[in-house]
Amino acid sequence: MSIGITTFDLENFDFQIQLNSMLKNNIEPDFIILHYAGIFNTAVKYFRFLIKTIKQYRFKCLSFILYRYKKINKTVSIEFSLTQNEKNDIDAFLKRIRIIKAKGINDKSTINKLRKFENSIIVCNSGILKEEVLNLPNIVFLNVHASKLPYYRGMNNVEWALYENKCIYVTVHKISRGIDEGDILYQERIDIENKDLKLIVDYRKYCFFKSNEIIGKVIYKLINNEIAFIKQEKKNEPLLQYYVMHPILKKRLQKKLTAS
Repeated sequence: MSIGITTFDLENFDFQIQLNSMLKNNIEPDFIILHYAGIFNTAVKYFRFLIKTIKQYRFKCLSFILYRYKKINKTVSIEFSLTQNEKNDIDAFLKRIRIIKAKGINDKSTINKLRKFENSIIVCNSGILKEEVLNLPNIVFLNVHASKLPYYRGMNNVEWALYENKCIYVTVHKISRGIDEGDILYQERIDIENKDLKLIVDYRKYCFFKSNEIIGKVIYKLINNEIAFIKQEKKNEPLLQYYVMHPILKKRLQKKLTAS
């Protein structure tokens, strides 16, 4: 079995955290798929977000969009980073690993390249995968999701868990056609009892950081047959699908976090 990982950019922080996690667990990926999203795909992404927002919030959509790019307050949020030694290890590894340059992950040329792969596990940082990609034989795409599936599928999963006073988990699962409905490989609770976490953005950064940090351990357990995929229950249930949190609820959540 070969191990791969995808990214838009080798400097992407989430990608580097995942790669560092693998290297620390003595897992050296066999290849990296470095693909370009393209101007068209980027435009389509933002257009879909706009349409979804209009449908969800109607006349309040403009204030929602503006709020999305507005800082909650002037407080400086927490930053996470790799150590210099970890960065050096990553740079050295990137010089010797096989890097497959491709167009968009759903592009026909990329799909043709993937068809030639044998049994592979690919950690995916590439957004939504089309059915043609998901149906490729002998390839399993993994996603890292900062919540305990099947609950909190979809958007703003960290915020919703905080709002409802629930524990936050990381779930590593197989990417499937349904949003966050793929077979579960591993779950672990994230400890958020940290005095420095006050802003919503801090909780998100911390939870995503801890989620990406775990992928190396998960891959190690998988290739050593310590874990296996388990099918998710409760599929196609609308009440388990969460959407972008409304600004009013976000303000309430921020007040709650600040007061705690």
